[in-house]
Amino acid sequence: MYPGLAARKSAGQNRSRLLVSPHGMLEPWALNRSNWKKKAAGILFENKNLQKADCLHALCLPEAENIRRLGLKNPIAIIPNGVDLDELVPPSGAIFEKFPEIKGRRRILFLSRLHPKKGLGNLLQAWQKMAPDFKDWQLLIAGSGDQAYEQELKAFSKEQLSNKSVVFLGQVQGEDKKQILAAADVFILPSFSEGFSMAILEAAAAGLPVLLTPECNFPELARSNAAIEITTDAAGIEKGLRQTLELTDEQRKTTGQRGHELIKKSYTWPAIADQMCRVYDWMTGTAPMPETLKVV
Repeated sequence: MYPGLAARKSAGQNRSRLLVSPHGMLEPWALNRSNWKKKAAGILFENKNLQKADCLHALCLPEAENIRRLGLKNPIAIIPNGVDLDELVPPSGAIFEKFPEIKGRRRILFLSRLHPKKGLGNLLQAWQKMAPDFKDWQLLIAGSGDQAYEQELKAFSKEQLSNKSVVFLGQVQGEDKKQILAAADVFILPSFSEGFSMAILEAAAAGLPVLLTPECNFPELARSNAAIEITTDAAGIEKGLRQTLELTDEQRKTTGQRGHELIKKSYTWPAIADQMCRVYDWMTGTAPMPETLKVV
């Protein structure tokens, strides 16, 4: 889009350094969507925008590797997103007054944009098979997206799943989002493609055990025994969910606490901001190359 071109021209005119943060837009899945439009934009201006950048910013190592596969040789700073770390708090009664249908059951939370790449279709198919075996659980879907796609998901749920087994909450923000995270027992994001998911960061920070796909690019959670990696297909989602729901409450709580400690240690905004400042200082020649930087 035009802002990328404007940034490159401004940097050239002012003899400034230019850093570009793709935020997942150079991932293979993303590039294959509306492929011909992106190829045209690349030929016209976007390839040059990327090639002329003094530094590229990847949110994780897999994203940096995908950038390299496109032939870009720029230095790459690998720095994740950060999160504001709130203390773990119990949900208030207000959230149950706003969403009374979620009261009295255990809750699996999906919180993200409603888009085919997020794997919601396969998640609902998996839950359709599981719901009869876990009648004290419900699947909460928080987010908004294309209206036609959202109606398609709701129609499937109404036809194939029992009443209250799936609850669509719409978009939740601010205090409501914090309270929904606090009210959940498990978080799931069966995505086909992510740069680096803020939703997963926030869920882990809230102390929730997480189910995620390798395409979410957050292997640290699984390595810390704070998450279970699942495949994107319905069978893989079902397997991971069954494994998680069959744990005891204490086991799930312990798993979530590991994730909270990992986020507290490495993913708070002050730590991330310090890493970005080191990159900017290096770009302007006032500091040595930081450890986060990869150069070919």
